[in-house]
Amino acid sequence: MGLLMVPLGIGVCMLFAGTYRRWANLLIWASLAALLAGVLSSIQIEFRSTTLWQLIAFIVMIASGGGLMFRGARAYDAEGSAEDDLRKEIEALKAKVDRSDERF
Repeated sequence: MGLLMVPLGIGVCMLFAGTYRRWANLLIWASLAALLAGVLSSIQIEFRSTTLWQLIAFIVMIASGGGLMFRGARAYDAEGSAEDDLRKEIEALKAKVDRSDERF
């Protein structure tokens, strides 16, 4: 896996130098994909035996955490996005600047 760092380093150098941007992106993404594939292929997963009670507790905790996460995301969308507020504020500032420019 150490040899994968060579094309990654070359790609990063090319990207920062601003030359051959497409080749640099190709080298970076290909190196990262190969690195990820190498890491994933070397992982060894071993499941321990669990009781039914432990399994139910795991599933309930994962499901309740996911439900809380989705409920929080839904509440954020219901309030309105921060982008809309930001756009309104920018438009108000533009109008204010335009009014001040008209005075001079």
